Amino acid sequence: MPSELHSYMEDFLSYIARERGFSQNTVAGYRNDLGQFLLLAMQRGVRTVADLTETHVLAWIAQMQEQKFSENSIARKLGALHSFARYLVVAGARKDDFMANIPSRKRPARLPRALSMDSVERLLHIPDPQDPRSLRDQALCELLYATGLRVSELCALTVDDVDWEAGMIRCYGKGRKERLVPMGKTAAEYLALYLEKRRQVLQTGQEPVPRERRRGRPRATGIGLKEAASPYLFPNQRGGMLTRVQVRLILRERAAKAEINEPVSPHVIRHSFATHLLSQGADLRTIQELLGHRQITTTEIYTHVSNLRLKEVYKQKHPRAR
Repeated sequence: MPSELHSYMEDFLSYIARERGFSQNTVAGYRNDLGQFLLLAMQRGVRTVADLTETHVLAWIAQMQEQKFSENSIARKLGALHSFARYLVVAGARKDDFMANIPSRKRPARLPRALSMDSVERLLHIPDPQDPRSLRDQALCELLYATGLRVSELCALTVDDVDWEAGMIRCYGKGRKERLVPMGKTAAEYLALYLEKRRQVLQTGQEPVPRERRRGRPRATGIGLKEAASPYLFPNQRGGMLTRVQVRLILRERAAKAEINEPVSPHVIRHSFATHLLSQGADLRTIQELLGHRQITTTEIYTHVSNLRLKEVYKQKHPRAR
């Protein structure tokens, strides 16, 4: 990529990270989207930001449509490009906004998937005493459902983020906005058990000796010193932060054991948390605060989910509905 294009893209990404407080995942998404657009523009002779025109944008849109990108993906990518184009004007790199005549696309509303309460109960009631990771994973899943945290918020939690006396978890959401969320009695109990196991390992100073091979690689069969001493609430075996992919795999494995025949992911658990609260009478403002939504309109989509569930129950149970 020509140095000027790369330089302005990196400056923009630094700006949205530092000044606007965008998360690492959001910045990575913007990097990917802008990189795709600039690659196409370069293939059409663009070497500086002054060369960018709406013709290049229209060509990119046509390419995405040919490649069967969803409307939601196209809308997100164009949103990133709109922000970049405005930044170039503010930074003095251009006098005009090359995206000015490209209308923003409204992202189609998608109703969130949520598990039934019965499915969540099955997911949370499969601890395996033979699996050394079971206690950590049980505490993780309980806390995820009890708090409705985003997976990035969950992975970043540290031991110091737990307020045992108040029964609260401190997390940092989008824009590094801090909020406190109740963790619930059951999640607190499993979390306390897991942290106690870690303290015992630190006291003995012994690494787990037996090792088993999994997919051709050695795997410790217990909590090691690095994990026990980690500042993270749910560390990996090396003491580092769990990744989103690892949390997704934990949920997928537990869902398979619980014979849940529908997709289960951290975001599905977050949606289930909100949907179940609403169905039990919680008000939208409270759910908004718990989820860390900036706008109530983001939370209102759960009313549609609840209405759909009401219709399903009505059709199944009412004698005149069939």
